[in-house]
Amino acid sequence: MSNLRRNRAPIFIVLALSALLGSASATDAKADKKKSQAAYQQGVLADHAGQRTEAMAAYTAAIAADASNGDAWRARGNDYLAAGDKVKALADFEKAIEVQSSGGENYFARGEFFAGSGQTARAIPDFTTAISLKLERSDVYTARGNAYLASHDYAKAIDDFTTAIRLRLDNPEPYKGRGLARVATGQYRDAVDDFNLSISRKPDYQSVYVERAIAQSGIGDFPRSLEDLNEAIKLKADDVRAWRIRGAVKERLHDEDGALADYTEAMRLDPTDVRIYLSRGAVYARLGKFEDSLRDREKAVELDPKNPNVYVARGSSYHLLGQHEKGLQDRTTAIALDPNSALGYTARGNAFYLLGRYDEAVADLRRAEQLDPGDAQIKGLEMQAEDQIRKAVADAMTKEAKPDTGSIVLPGGKGTVSTPDTPEVKIPPPPLPPPQITPVEPVAEASRAETKPAESKPAESKTDARDEAKPDPKPAPREVKAAVSPVPAIPGSQAIALHSHARELVNEGHFEEAIEQFTAALKIEPAMPLAYNGRGYAHFRLKQYTEAIADFDQAIKLNPAYENAYLNRGAAKKAAGDKAGSDADFSKAREMSAGK
Repeated sequence: MSNLRRNRAPIFIVLALSALLGSASATDAKADKKKSQAAYQQGVLADHAGQRTEAMAAYTAAIAADASNGDAWRARGNDYLAAGDKVKALADFEKAIEVQSSGGENYFARGEFFAGSGQTARAIPDFTTAISLKLERSDVYTARGNAYLASHDYAKAIDDFTTAIRLRLDNPEPYKGRGLARVATGQYRDAVDDFNLSISRKPDYQSVYVERAIAQSGIGDFPRSLEDLNEAIKLKADDVRAWRIRGAVKERLHDEDGALADYTEAMRLDPTDVRIYLSRGAVYARLGKFEDSLRDREKAVELDPKNPNVYVARGSSYHLLGQHEKGLQDRTTAIALDPNSALGYTARGNAFYLLGRYDEAVADLRRAEQLDPGDAQIKGLEMQAEDQIRKAVADAMTKEAKPDTGSIVLPGGKGTVSTPDTPEVKIPPPPLPPPQITPVEPVAEASRAETKPAESKPAESKTDARDEAKPDPKPAPREVKAAVSPVPAIPGSQAIALHSHARELVNEGHFEEAIEQFTAALKIEPAMPLAYNGRGYAHFRLKQYTEAIADFDQAIKLNPAYENAYLNRGAAKKAAGDKAGSDADFSKAREMSAGK
């Protein structure tokens, strides 16, 4: 019987509407508010039953009976919008406001239309008018907060989300919005708190797990970030963004294979996302798979040929493969596409440096400094290039002071004295570190409204188009575990950067992390006694004496005159109970010190 009643409902609505339409078309020019309201209510019932066509017919009947029925115009506009007819939808919203200018709901509806169309500048005044007409509800403040968020007006967005929360504590949306605004302003811990509250009200809120993962990465808690991304992917396995950001997080956890797998899956789901190719290409470069890296970066250029960063990235691959002229050409293309890109000039300055064209390197780096005067690294690169110019000038002056010939005829004699110059062993200058890009993944891309992401972008991570590897953010306060240092342009400088970072970790007492960094440096540059000595010291501080002694042995093997390595090995042998070996090392260190 209940099924029969349900089946009769649409028939009843159609019959009722026919009667109303028939009455309305009886050329009765006078508005019939009662009929209009009855038709409107029938439309509401049809909408609730999922019968949009019947609902729209009912609203049309309501309008025919009384053209001043703003609710009917607005309701029909919403149905047009749901059906994808934006032109008719906007026309109905405009008409609703015209016939009922005091109706806050009408302004709210038009504001949502503008917000959904990306017209936030037009949406905000409508939401404000709705609020001024006493439509003070959580969803209205949340909508305006999202519009402010999309407009990057984060202070106003936070104020609106806070008001929305006060008006309705169980609504997960304003907590999410406020969390996004706090991520955008670097308030990562507060953002995590907001996302926690949002999830507590909606435990399966998949997108908030992704946002909380980004906030967790902002405070350096990559393990928890990974947990959230695992949950997000479990809830929605085809979320490309979650896969891409998880790849970036795995990079920071030094899981290169896992990062490659996630980027590859993200690429399968969306083979047109340039960021994924740049991200995977950076990992390949860091693993020394330069041909694979070049293929990904070539694909990025193919997909987005007007993006200067893809040329900077591909240029990096060319340099890694020793094809410096091609690298220079790509960086020149990047500058042509964006003449105001500090990154482009920094990257091309790097290329000129690698080619030994120091004057041109300095010129580009000075231009980069003008474009980004706050970047201390650019100034450092410029100073290195200037040092090479000074050295070249000094060498030229020295050569000019020498005789042009190696044979001098002595006066009054037959013989000659041959004075050939001994060829000087040329040591190549240290490579410049690469230009850095603030990562889009995973943190920066959270700065967006839900309806219109302004991704970055992760740092989930631009991925960088810089030299040869995916960077981590600039060092955070030391409550955050530092991730791998930005990787420089060629293996030698990459190892130096990793070694420098490892030494910082040792000084801060983070010995296990330091060992990881020293090991990463040695994978790139196996003949690096400084790294063996540093890693040995970290093992020593962790009372891992066998490992420490092995590292000191290798440091001494590579550099038999390494006094500090003898001292360190002596201390490790003493701690391990080898007094004779310890005494011998200390004695050797004293001899070396005395001979200085």
